[in-house]
Amino acid sequence: MGNDYILSSDFVFNLAGVNRPKNQENFMKGNFGFATTLLDTLKKYKNNCPVMISSSIQAALDNPYGKSKKAGEDLMLEYSKETGAKVLVYRFSNVFGKWCRPNYNSAVATFCNNIANGLPVQVNDRSHPMDLVYIDDVVTELIHSAEGHENKVGDYCKVRVEHHTTLGEIVDLLYSFKESRESLFVTDMSDGFSKKLYSTYLSYLPLDKFSYPLVSHVDNRGSFTEFLKSKERGQVSINVSHPPTGYTHNIESLGDSDMVTVMWFNECFNPKKPDTFFEPIKK
Repeated sequence: MGNDYILSSDFVFNLAGVNRPKNQENFMKGNFGFATTLLDTLKKYKNNCPVMISSSIQAALDNPYGKSKKAGEDLMLEYSKETGAKVLVYRFSNVFGKWCRPNYNSAVATFCNNIANGLPVQVNDRSHPMDLVYIDDVVTELIHSAEGHENKVGDYCKVRVEHHTTLGEIVDLLYSFKESRESLFVTDMSDGFSKKLYSTYLSYLPLDKFSYPLVSHVDNRGSFTEFLKSKERGQVSINVSHPPTGYTHNIESLGDSDMVTVMWFNECFNPKKPDTFFEPIKK
């Protein structure tokens, strides 16, 4: 760890950890040992800036991973008592989100990958409860913590937005996403979790599955193609009209062929939280 970073740090995020070591003793070495090195270095340079540590809900369980996380938590809390430094211990529940590694430590990632790629999934207990946090909400919470607005509950901190569901409900939603490309019926996304799971699912689609065929009804007037359907909000169709007489719309086509424009988003644009940013092009 560079001395310059230690001296100039105003806030430390400790997101390092070990969750799949070859030997179980490496749980303690990686999770507890690194935290020890971090805090000893901060004490050496007398930097009492706030420190955040990423722990897990498994810290409350009696297993090697949970024990190593609990040891790291206790170390942080003792450090706070000793130095007066602000310590934020985040006990994350199951984190999910786009591009997470499948067949590793996330059931959601494995289910998304398998269903998107036509592979089987195995669910031993559909009623098994799942407490989930979305990666974007985790990042938002960490930004709040750096700004001094952490969500603290007792001795620990937690992400403000959590989702509570079951393994069976997750699998059913994922299959509905897959089937929607054939039925054209859009899954009900009125709750925040469904939207986040859908965004996650899309990141596992093979490149050749992003587009899919539609059935067009064609006659001498043009064509009518059903595009999206919703039980709550009707359907979206693509209509192509050959040059007719009269005024039909105020979109101007400057090309030499038919122009078709269809736009649909699963959430409204929020100008206070845009997902695109302007950057000038340097010549």
